[in-house]
Order: sequence, then structure tokens, then C-alpha cells
Amino acid sequence: MPVLKSTVHQTAEALVLAIDLGTSSVKVALIDPSLRVWGKSTAPYPTTTLRPGQAEQDPADWLDALAKACDRLSLAKQPDLVAVALTGQLPTLVPATSSGTARGQAITWQDSRADSLVDRRLTPVQRRRVSEISGAPIDGRYLIPMELHRAERDEPPAQVLLSAKDYLFAVLTGTLLTEPSTASGYGCYDFDAGNWSDELLALWGIERDRLPALASSRTSGRLVPGVIDGVAPGTPVVLGAADSVCAHHYLTALAPKAVSVSEGSSTVILAQLEDHAARPTDLLVTPLTDRRQAAVEMDLLATGSSLAWLAGITGGDPLGLERLALNVRCPQDSAVLFFPYLAGGEQGALWREDLMGTIAGVSLSTTAAELALALNEGIAFETLRCLRRLDTGEQRPVIAVGAPGSTNLRHAILDAVWPGPVQVLAASDPSVLGAALLGFQALGIETSCELEEVATLPRLSDAYTNSAAARAARYLSLEPGLRALPSV
Repeated sequence: MPVLKSTVHQTAEALVLAIDLGTSSVKVALIDPSLRVWGKSTAPYPTTTLRPGQAEQDPADWLDALAKACDRLSLAKQPDLVAVALTGQLPTLVPATSSGTARGQAITWQDSRADSLVDRRLTPVQRRRVSEISGAPIDGRYLIPMELHRAERDEPPAQVLLSAKDYLFAVLTGTLLTEPSTASGYGCYDFDAGNWSDELLALWGIERDRLPALASSRTSGRLVPGVIDGVAPGTPVVLGAADSVCAHHYLTALAPKAVSVSEGSSTVILAQLEDHAARPTDLLVTPLTDRRQAAVEMDLLATGSSLAWLAGITGGDPLGLERLALNVRCPQDSAVLFFPYLAGGEQGALWREDLMGTIAGVSLSTTAAELALALNEGIAFETLRCLRRLDTGEQRPVIAVGAPGSTNLRHAILDAVWPGPVQVLAASDPSVLGAALLGFQALGIETSCELEEVATLPRLSDAYTNSAAARAARYLSLEPGLRALPSV
């Protein structure tokens, strides 16, 4: 797969190299204090999915991809580079040595194999207690359950449990640290205290010295020699935050108090809490870049993978599915419904580990275009379900960013069914921009950003727009997907 790139043409007074260690690729960008992108590049890496529920990556592949992406930015020609800033996928476990060296495959957030371990180890009362302390309903997609599942498979135990981003920070600086937005993905974070919970560590049987120290998202270390060609040793490396939190940091800098919706491998919906202390106990609450602030988070786990799956069996590509869906002659009359729970569970307004994808209303006359429409609708209607769950009666504005290259069909459908304003930005990398914003803030460099170009949404027919609310109501009224069947 080729590395995508754009050439740096000019220099600025100050530049941050922002790095997003994403689910399928690493993105790097040179960004100035006005949050303009002067150059960007990306390089992919594979995910191993040979066994049911498996989703593993090799940390060595991350470092190779990072080197390739950085090479294309000609960093040695950027004398005004003032810092490196990090963000990345979460929760993804890197089992590491005490010095931060990876000692096995990374287990990504898409891996569901530890779900059964949580079911076996925790009683309903214990699960509620984990949620009360950590702010997160617990399942197997957290770092401690992942490590315990590794132990059950007799894999070498991790001396230190690191997330993907914090592993990269350790490689770049030689320091083992994490911050609240990432710590909340372990399953043992004390949300109110802002530290590791001794009670939850005892519940899991994990020693505190196997976890990195906690620091602020704006904490920086110094770049060690020889890890990023062209960047001077000693350059500050800012710890940053989880990719969803960095995206929200950027989007709410543009539209304060808005609910952010960002699409990629998953769809992440974040709504900031006005009162940090009055957090709901039945929803995922995520610390933001300032630990005193938090947001309710809802994640549609299978957005990217469900689109890739349908594209694969119809002989197209994920972006082509949007164009295909727009070719349905009478979309308002389609009977097909697609519940997009292909990741083996869900963490949106519905938090259920037993959900499976379901297609209903299919007949011999159903076309590939109708399936494409139904899947795009399903993602949009699940986003609507989340927004309704988050709604406080204010109908807060929504600011959204689609996947790169997207026609924004799903956001057009959302705009047709959500009563409040939906502002969709032209394709960008909000996580990268949020990491850069954090980088400048960590250095005390003043920043400014203006609302970027608003995306042009595909035009939906009047007949479809007039029927969209009824279609969404029908979707949301039905039993959401099949429960997973027991294995035989």
C-alpha cells in the first residue's frame, strides 16, 4: 500500500510535529500556531486477525511506519520545529519491559477476546464498582483485562502495561508516563482522585509498579538521539492525549460547548460535562486534556470495519459505498435495515458485548445499493441514538468531521434527523490538529484557529429528507441486532 504524502513548500516561525498513532496507520503533520498544516504524511501497518476476536499489531511496524512517514516531510529542512506532540489509538495494550521495550504483540481496542474473562472474573456488583470508581463501564477492551487474557494464554507477562501512545513516548524520550485520558482505558483509574485506584488494582490482582506514572497531557520529555531522523535530540516531546480527546480538543476550540462527532475506524461522540462532579454512573466518562474537565463519550466501534466489510463483499471500496448508496432510485421506499454491530459488541448509547450485526428487510430484489444505503443509515441512526442519550434538552450544536475522502453521506442523513444544528467540516485530521494544539499550549506559545472550510453535504432528495425522521424512528424502535449465539 503506498504512503500518501504532501510536500512542505514553506517554513513558519514555529512548527510542531504532530504524530497520531492510529488504528490502521500513523499520521504525521507539521502544524503552525494558527493550526495550518504545512505538510503531512501517513504510512499504514497491518493488523493480525487470524483468530476469532483477535486484533493485534506489531509495535515494530508502528516504528517503521513512523520513520517512513517522517522521511517524506524532510524534517532536517525544518529549523523552526519546536516540539513533537503525540496522540494515538486507545485502549491498545503494549506489553513492555521495565525500560519500555515491547515484549510481544500489541492488543488493539478492536480485540474482543478478553470479554469472556471479564464475565468470569467480575460479579455484577464488582462491575458496577469498577464503573463507579473509573467512570467507565467495563468490558474486555481495557488494558488490564487484555493483560490478564495474555496471562491465560501463557504469554510472557508485561513488566509494565503501556498504551500505544505512551509506548511511543517511551521510545522517543526513554520515560514511562501516561495521562488521565489514556489512564481511563486501563480499568483501574480513579476518576475523582485522578490516580490509580488501589481498590481496583487489588480487584484485578495487578501491582501498581506495573503501571506508568500519571502526569498532565501537557507534560513533555526530551527526544533521545537517533529515533526521528532530522529532529534534533533534546526537542520537547509532549505526552498528549487519546486520539478521541485530541479530536474533541480541536473541534471544541472551534465551536465551544458543541458535541463533537469524529469518524475514522470508529465513530466517537463526545459531549463535555458542565459539572465535573455530577458525572453519570451508567455512561463512559472520559477525562479531557485538563483533568478538571470531562466528557461523556460514546463509541460506535465498527464504523470503518463494517464499511470495509460490505465494500469487500460487494467488490468496491468504503468510499464507493457512499456513492453507491446515493444511486438508490427511491431511497425513502427501501425496506432494508442494517444494524452495524460487526465488531462483536458496542460501546455507544448501547453498551452490550453480545450485539452482532443484523440486516433486516432483505428480499430477492434487494440491491447492493440498498445495502450500502442501509449501512450508512445505520451508522447515522446509531449516532442519532447517542446524541439523544446525551441530550440535556438544550439541543447543543454538533460539530462533525467525516473520514478522509468521505462524501459525508452519513452526516447528511444525521443533519436530516437531528433537530439541532449540525456543522460538518471539510476533511481534516482533528486528532492531529488537537495534538498540535496541545503541543503549543505545553510550550506556552499562543495559538489561534478559525473555523475551517465547511463541507458540502451530498444533496438528499426531498422525498427522502421528508421520510428520514420516520425511517430513523423505525430503526430505533426495533430490537438492536442479534445477540451473539453460543459456540458449539
